[in-house]
Amino acid sequence: MSDIIRSERLGEQYERVTHSSGLSILLYPKRSVTTYATLVLRYGAQDTTFLLDGVEHRVPDGTAHFLEHKMFARPDGTDANEAFSALGAEANAWTTYDKTAYLFSTSEPADEALKTLVGFVSEPYFTRENVAKERGIIREEIAMGEDDPWQRLYEQSMRATFSRHGVRRKICGTKTSVGRITAATLQLCYDAFYRPQNAYLVVCGDITMERVLAAIDEPLASWHARTRELSEAIKVAPHEPARLVKSRVVETGGVVRPIWRITWKDTGMPLDTGAQLWRETAMNLLSEMLFCRAAAFYDGLFEAGNLSPTYSYGYSAMGGASPIAYHSVEGEADDPDLILRTYFDYLEGLRQTGLCRRDFERMRRVLYAGFVSQFDFPDDIADMMCDTFGEGRDLFDPLAVLQNITFEEVEALFYQSLDARATVFARIEPDHHNKEDELL
Repeated sequence: MSDIIRSERLGEQYERVTHSSGLSILLYPKRSVTTYATLVLRYGAQDTTFLLDGVEHRVPDGTAHFLEHKMFARPDGTDANEAFSALGAEANAWTTYDKTAYLFSTSEPADEALKTLVGFVSEPYFTRENVAKERGIIREEIAMGEDDPWQRLYEQSMRATFSRHGVRRKICGTKTSVGRITAATLQLCYDAFYRPQNAYLVVCGDITMERVLAAIDEPLASWHARTRELSEAIKVAPHEPARLVKSRVVETGGVVRPIWRITWKDTGMPLDTGAQLWRETAMNLLSEMLFCRAAAFYDGLFEAGNLSPTYSYGYSAMGGASPIAYHSVEGEADDPDLILRTYFDYLEGLRQTGLCRRDFERMRRVLYAGFVSQFDFPDDIADMMCDTFGEGRDLFDPLAVLQNITFEEVEALFYQSLDARATVFARIEPDHHNKEDELL
């Protein structure tokens, strides 16, 4: 029995089926040369503490990411990527704080690639030797992140903003934490979280649900048979308090011009998924109104030569038992303190004058157009479906909220948010000592 989810406004639809194994399957039929498929596990970098058979387990930071890497290993010494390549498919994987995903794209018939996707994720192969080899590869990846000043700036901001939530942790872990990850650690987490009922499959392309089900039925049945007797893990998610860890962070090194990031901790994220979507939509609209390149904040600083074109902003949220959210603005400037003063003065001025209704309508059209345009590209559709279903929503829900939200609601949210007391200012300054050495 399948459900058809439609959008009358867009004239689009997709199909959703729950397999007897518990796996949710979402198919977006799209006439396209390329088919995209993503198998998502509800297990990510933040899930380091969990209960299994009444016993609490705490695994090292970076375990979910390490597990993602090792899932491609095969007992015959090959890599799952080779199997996809032989089918004319390109495979990849990624780990976020709350998800791990395995995916492929192909311009060939996708049936065998779908079978391979479910097959290799359902058959782990961990040994002391292959884990030790992968540890070195992951440490190189960690070192690359440490050399990236923007990544360091983000991580410092998260540690200053959040005191308990898993977003404080590095997705890859640290060189020390990955040293504590063993084959037994990976097997424990695989058994705890890698099962059909804790996963969903998203497919977008010129293929039918009948073909998808036929392709994955055999490996899915085997996967279900091997895992259905295992106990289900219960994630332990600590409550995130409203307070900040610290409001200012300063580092040096790795930049020739100071870079900065302003992070506002949103403590108003509700538990209900529908209310979360409304708040995310409203905050995204507000973010565009206040901080887009056409807004007075960026335009004034840039025209005065106080801000470089290296600039970004946005609102981020994560649901779950302890949902969190934050807004951030970051860039490059010779005088970061001037940026911070301008930021607070700018917001205070708007609190005195109020927001502009024309800006609201313009930004709503921009967001609406951006949302609709993604339906032209199968890979964008697949990405949106991975996000929305994982958050307990339907693909078209954001469009409905965007259509119905009002200027008065967004303005009221503005007066309640972006409080200076919940704001973290992080920056990285040039290492002046090294700079002087370079000039000698």
